[in-house]
Amino acid sequence: MKEQKPSFEQFLNGLLETARERVPACDAATPWLSTGDGAVRAAILDEFKRRVEKQYGTELVVEPDLISLDRPLESIAVQLYHVFSTVHLMERINAKIRSRLH
Repeated sequence: MKEQKPSFEQFLNGLLETARERVPACDAATPWLSTGDGAVRAAILDEFKRRVEKQYGTELVVEPDLISLDRPLESIAVQLYHVFSTVHLMERINAKIRSRLH
């Protein structure tokens, strides 16, 4: 069974952990665009997506424009968490509907 939905703090820490594998000195206030070029940021997002989906069993939809947003890492986490929470809620609702149909 997959873990329950993470808190925002857990989610942010997971993104920071993933980012620190490539940019050791980063924190929540680090500008996203300073974590490397587009390929590095894409790799961070891909790895974070893989980890989140494996741990929580909920798809993490990463919008392509996220790679080039000029915001701190915490803001990137806020946007990702909002999308993740929405998908997680939709999956829970769909599971309840499916269980009622059987």
